Amino acid sequence: NMMLVVILVITSLVVTGFAWAHKRVNIIADGNTYNVTTFRSNPKDVLAQAAVYLGPKDEFRMSTTNLIDGTSIEVYRAVPVTVIFQDKTEVITTGKPTVGELAESLGFSKETARTSPGEETKIAAGMNVRIVALTSKMISQAMPVAPPVVRQPDPTLEKGVEEVVQEGTEGVKQAAVKLFLEDGQQVKTEIVSENVVVAPTPTIIKVGTRDTVETSRGALRFRETHWMEATAYTPTDGSPHGITASGIPARYGIVAVDPGVIPLGTRLFIPGYGFALAADTGGAICGERIDLCFESHREAYSFGRRMIKVYVID
Repeated sequence: NMMLVVILVITSLVVTGFAWAHKRVNIIADGNTYNVTTFRSNPKDVLAQAAVYLGPKDEFRMSTTNLIDGTSIEVYRAVPVTVIFQDKTEVITTGKPTVGELAESLGFSKETARTSPGEETKIAAGMNVRIVALTSKMISQAMPVAPPVVRQPDPTLEKGVEEVVQEGTEGVKQAAVKLFLEDGQQVKTEIVSENVVVAPTPTIIKVGTRDTVETSRGALRFRETHWMEATAYTPTDGSPHGITASGIPARYGIVAVDPGVIPLGTRLFIPGYGFALAADTGGAICGERIDLCFESHREAYSFGRRMIKVYVID
């Protein structure tokens, strides 16, 4: 009985070892695919078993670190490739599968070189590979510091009015700058650190907050202001019957506007003219332009063309 147990254990170990050593390997070479069943553990021995032989510069890559069941082995035949580096051009024969591996075999790393085409590109016979040297250096550089802008609310100034009370001056900072070069040519810079050696002085601007305007009816609140190019017309200039675009008769106090700037029906106040209603339009009245109605041609002619401030009454 003991002998029978020993025989069974030995048989089990032999069968298990046989199954463990038995591998199915997929080989890709010269445009062909081979499926090989092998007990060998050396990939070159497996290739020889499939009658696939390597030349002096041919290479192969395995899909796994060690040769196991299901491993794929791909063979890369050495081909001529033109390598261009700075002012040197050389044709070499390589079995490297990718441009990145070729560059690495020539002593270049991702940190020291960039390739064209990219490093993941597969090697093909007759292709051109350009290797660009990547270098960097540090320099110290004086740089201007823009003056900050300080905006101070001022209730004595109308809303929308700004007044510069102090012009700022630039400061100076000393910066440690890293220059990035490709084949000796600068392609970008990076500021690593900086130290302000002369502080800038700020530009100070007073910003108006008052939203009222003095009129003959006292102080009135306004919503916004416009500086507009103003012209003048008489009631019958646009229409023989003196009817405006909004249907009301033209008269003093009626003005023509671009409705896209000032909607029709908007109440206005114009210093030197008085209260007005935006109720008319005109072909030449577009953008920041306004046409003021006067009762007589003499008044219209006297007004002429000028820049005026228009208050939109709240």
